[in-house]
Amino acid sequence: MHWLDFLPWWIVVPYILVWLYVMATLIMEDREPADTLAWAFALLLVPVLGMIFYFIAGRDWATITEKKKWMRDYYEQLQAALKPFFERNAAAERRFRQEYGGTYVERLADTMAREDGLGVVTADRAEIFPTGQEKFSRLKADLAAAQKFIHIQYFIWEDDELTDALTEILKERVQAGVQVRFLYDYLGSKHWDKTKLEALVPLGAKVEKDVVSISHLNYRDHRKIVVIDGEIGYTGGYNVGQEYVDGGERFAVWRDTHVRVTGQVVGELEALFAARWFDQTKEDVCTDEYLPDRPRGDAEAGVLCQVIAQSVEDYWKSSRRAHMVAVGNAAKRVWIQSPYFIPEVGLYDTMINASLSGVDVRFMMTGVPDKKVPFWAAWTYFRPLLKAGVKVYLYEAGFLHSKTLTADGQITAIGTMNMDIRSLRLHKELMLWMYDDKLAHRQERLFEDDIANSHEVTLMDLDSLSLPVRFRNSFMRLLSYFI
Repeated sequence: MHWLDFLPWWIVVPYILVWLYVMATLIMEDREPADTLAWAFALLLVPVLGMIFYFIAGRDWATITEKKKWMRDYYEQLQAALKPFFERNAAAERRFRQEYGGTYVERLADTMAREDGLGVVTADRAEIFPTGQEKFSRLKADLAAAQKFIHIQYFIWEDDELTDALTEILKERVQAGVQVRFLYDYLGSKHWDKTKLEALVPLGAKVEKDVVSISHLNYRDHRKIVVIDGEIGYTGGYNVGQEYVDGGERFAVWRDTHVRVTGQVVGELEALFAARWFDQTKEDVCTDEYLPDRPRGDAEAGVLCQVIAQSVEDYWKSSRRAHMVAVGNAAKRVWIQSPYFIPEVGLYDTMINASLSGVDVRFMMTGVPDKKVPFWAAWTYFRPLLKAGVKVYLYEAGFLHSKTLTADGQITAIGTMNMDIRSLRLHKELMLWMYDDKLAHRQERLFEDDIANSHEVTLMDLDSLSLPVRFRNSFMRLLSYFI
């Protein structure tokens, strides 16, 4: 006897119709066969739970978003607003073509520009911060000096001595007449009290939660952006909490990477903040009031930069593809850091192909995990990498949270995208690409310093794992889509 036999027809019939609709929609989405079959089996074996999980985590949001007229209209409006911005940065584009024309770096930049519309501009200055002490000390000073506006977007905003200090600075600036807009990811920050942050609202600040719809809870806003006066920008791996400075109670060290930029590239960070802010509030802050003024000096100065972003709604998953172009075309070396490693198959194969072709491919992840499940799952991906010649390192001095890539000593990318399936396919992410050999060499030196605190994984390490451990790791790999 089936459980449906116990339900009245007026529940059974609509349920069956919805189930058939979901199955038909799943088939018509033309996904990878493995993905389609996985969801189909879930809907067949556990139909009620399967449909719940499908509506929460399985729908094709790129296709759904394309059908939303207001979303299309806003992105057209955003591109129109940015057109004068890129026109006044045309000299930077010309300089980039002169330096990189005919190389894979030019193809990389063109790929990113076609996918999300953000082209090459300059930063007057770019500074890499490998410690929380450096990053937050500088951020406090910049926030305290703000004159016009402060736009902040973080995945996690905790409730401790660091957030108290930053909130006090924001309070003082709001009372001085500075506009403050603050956006935090609802689920990422839900564990921490927001009373102190919300107390800024009666003073004139605007504080909003991002991604609050139940249907979107599986697709987090993982970006970290600060824009100050249209002149200073921050992005990278650091969230906000004291543990990101000193490691907290869990870790001896919190090793992360953030970047501070000034100049025109701040406009691209502002455009990304504006898109999320508009989605929540319908207030447009991608206007000349919030974008950088005309470039100072000439295009021969400054660091050539480009921001790339993606989300589950995006058709191309452009940040992931940028990694694939860089890894797949590098001639000498590609070094990558990420706390997690549950790769999407295209990028995984690209890493293997690059190493087999003789490129020095190195990957570093944390050896002291904050989450055991993705750490265990990562081990199942190591053997093909090692056999192809990729060097894999586990950072053991503390928790490694950096998301970086350097290629050929020419380019470096720093941002928020992990090398796991959630970042590569589901979350809202960004990476700041910098076409500058000095910054690339700086990041390579940091990578080499981290190697000194790492264990290099070998095939012998994999062979020494017991059968129960290998089974555990493989089973966790099956759960990777929901980790």
